Amino acid sequence: MAQPIGLILQQWADLGIFYYVLPGMLVFALVFAILQKAKIFGADDKSSKGINAVIAGAVALMSLQFDAVPVFFQIIFPKVGIGLSIILAAMILVGLFVDFEKGGKRTGAATIFFGIGGIIFIVILLQSLSDYSWWTGSWWQENISAIVAGIILIVFISIVVNSGSSAKTPFPHRIYDGTQ
Repeated sequence: MAQPIGLILQQWADLGIFYYVLPGMLVFALVFAILQKAKIFGADDKSSKGINAVIAGAVALMSLQFDAVPVFFQIIFPKVGIGLSIILAAMILVGLFVDFEKGGKRTGAATIFFGIGGIIFIVILLQSLSDYSWWTGSWWQENISAIVAGIILIVFISIVVNSGSSAKTPFPHRIYDGTQ
């Protein structure tokens, strides 16, 4: 007899598919794709793919060592789904009246929706981080002075490094060689 999809998904959740396997696969795929694109270990031969796969696998497994990555994924991805649903519903409703592309170029409406998508992304990210314990916990209260001091130190160092005199003199010095 067939099992309801809800029961199957619950069994997958009990097995840790959503908590460990999917976040691990996502981290692996992203790291592998970045390494392949960067071509750090050479051209697209089999040995570089093997090295990239080993590194991506190690990074994926290390990211799952503590519960930070799975918990963050549990928090952010449901909100991403909600944000995508909002954008899709708005595009469907506005798409009845507005053409998003004319002559192969984006219109103002498409640009507006890109901006709305960016705003929704920021809201989702901030909401997810506020749900995440270290973002709103006492860590910030305990370490804010060190963070501000670090920022001030970085700004000071960048000012000192970039303040070297590279200005040219108004009258360049010429060596007189007898010609004009």
